[in-house]
Amino acid sequence: MAKVFREIEGSEDILSTRIFRRTKTFVSNELLPILDPIVKHHQEPTVKRETFSDMERKLLETIEARGSIRTDRLRKKLGLLGKENNSKFHRSLINLENYAIIVGAEDPKPEKHLHANIWQTWETRTGEGTYRVRLSYREALAKLLGKTMNACVLAREDQLRKWFPWKVDMEEAKEESLKKGRIVKSGPFIVAPRILRS
Repeated sequence: MAKVFREIEGSEDILSTRIFRRTKTFVSNELLPILDPIVKHHQEPTVKRETFSDMERKLLETIEARGSIRTDRLRKKLGLLGKENNSKFHRSLINLENYAIIVGAEDPKPEKHLHANIWQTWETRTGEGTYRVRLSYREALAKLLGKTMNACVLAREDQLRKWFPWKVDMEEAKEESLKKGRIVKSGPFIVAPRILRS
């Protein structure tokens, strides 16, 4: 299974993130134009200061400066080698990954007994894609919710707020999507409209 995961992570048309339920999620390149404005929104200085800790911002600055860096080298560069830093260091990496600000993939040629991710920023990994249609942050959230619902088909409404790290903004996107008929409410559930049409 680990070998399959490594192959998927190394694929050019798949991006490994933690945006969905804070778990490893493989995202098709087709979703990048939708995710791009969301990621860029969270990179804005004011939002970044409100969302990320000092440690997270230091990690991001170091990854940006290096372009690509393996976990062990990142720890060494920031002087966080002691066990007392393990929890805070890994929690900070995961939080940045939850927002897709950074993207990690397991080193395909690790040294013996060393399993470490190679980290890149969103821009480095996606090549700062020039997308034909530039969506606003709100439009991107609504489209992402629609795509997710199409994949899920049916979900409890009270679970939607657990899906993505940008909970408050997603709640607004849900209400807007309900008004426009992009998603449909049925009792305690949200349903993909295509199901009701069939």
